[in-house]
Amino acid sequence: MKHITHKEMRILDINSEYFGVPRSTLMENAGKQVFEALRKRFKLRNKKIAVFCGTGNNGGDGFVAARHLTGEGAKVDVILLGSEAREKFELIKKNKKIKVLKETKDNYDIIIDAILGTGIEGELREPAASAVERINKSEAFKVSVDVPTGIGSTHCVNADLVVTFHAMKKGLEKFDIVVADIGIPKEAESCVGPGDLAVNLKRDKESRKGDNGKVLVVGGGDLYYGAPVLSAFGVLNSGADLVYLAVPEANYEVTRTFSPDFIVRKYPGGFLSSRGVDTILEIAKNCDCAVIGPGLGLRSETKSAVLEVLKKIKIPVVIDADALKAIAEGRELLKKLNAVLTPHAGEFKILTGEDLSNDFEERKKVILRQAKKLNAAILLKAPVDIIASQDGRMKLNATGNAGMTVGGTGDVLAGIVASFMAQRLEPFTAACCAAFVNGAAGDELYKSRGYCFTASDIAGELPNTIKKFTASLY
Repeated sequence: MKHITHKEMRILDINSEYFGVPRSTLMENAGKQVFEALRKRFKLRNKKIAVFCGTGNNGGDGFVAARHLTGEGAKVDVILLGSEAREKFELIKKNKKIKVLKETKDNYDIIIDAILGTGIEGELREPAASAVERINKSEAFKVSVDVPTGIGSTHCVNADLVVTFHAMKKGLEKFDIVVADIGIPKEAESCVGPGDLAVNLKRDKESRKGDNGKVLVVGGGDLYYGAPVLSAFGVLNSGADLVYLAVPEANYEVTRTFSPDFIVRKYPGGFLSSRGVDTILEIAKNCDCAVIGPGLGLRSETKSAVLEVLKKIKIPVVIDADALKAIAEGRELLKKLNAVLTPHAGEFKILTGEDLSNDFEERKKVILRQAKKLNAAILLKAPVDIIASQDGRMKLNATGNAGMTVGGTGDVLAGIVASFMAQRLEPFTAACCAAFVNGAAGDELYKSRGYCFTASDIAGELPNTIKKFTASLY
């Protein structure tokens, strides 16, 4: 049986609403499934039932179950812990058959634990801790909604039955389990959505400068100076604290004029060669992640220098653009790197030697196989992005539009990936969230500009897009 973590379930909950199934619908379905599980086991008429409800969605599930139980003739008390639990409480107040209490009575036949629906970090706090103690002292049949409250701590509800939703959760193996379908759409799991971003992108309010990511961007040459600048804007506008740009001496002055927020360092010459390797590696010692590739060019000296950097660098890397063509000649280096590769279809062929099929299912298989073979997360840039990890995970991203064919959007994307990695997201998750955010920013621009926007516009839209999908964190 497939297992998912409580964190993954929170992601699915948020993504479901994004993909068309509101959380209120999931709550209604969840509460009814708890009721149905009890109806299969008991004659409910005149049964005395206590429903302990917390203040979140799990409490809402309990309210729905209470409503169905009264309809079956049960005598139901709802015990509220803390403030009233969202909009479902308004429905409960109108049901005269349900008693809403602040304290529990004795001699219940059944107790429903709808206090906390996810695993916790650390120990239970009041009033949940005392509620769990009271529940466990009771002789009643105990049912937990989704997971027993307190699972993961030293004290949790000793549930006789757990009605869990969508898939088996880790940590429930010792309980009697019913896995119930509550209507989560398949896209919520197979596609990246705002849940991936909101659950993973968190910040300690006590953090200081540098704690939320320092990124090195290695790019540019005598032919291109804008690409690393776009990556750097992608880094800063997606939340990293500091960005360093390592550019050839010929690009130094123009690069440093773009923003006072950039920390620009130079190495000799008009393009990356062996003379720049030591400078890059020295800067990398002070960074959490590096982007290498945007605008580097394809000189043989540059390819050799890229391979030398990747051979010695000690931090995670995003390998993009021209660096993908270099690593194609040194793929064995990926075995020791913590890397995200960001090719489009043409770069993917150069990197792997494989043509990508127009058949989408075949394309997914190839990407996943190569991620495992190369030991790297792969973000294939396409109308529907495919993100795969070396450990077998895969997600799709459908944000974005045809306006994003404009030059530089991939450079911005590479910067976002590195920014999220520097903010402590692991590579696959960082790639998923970056693809979603980059495309979503483009979609916001399309609403006002149609297809006529630039990569710089996308970088500028990133803060609003990220805040939109993580508003609950601020």
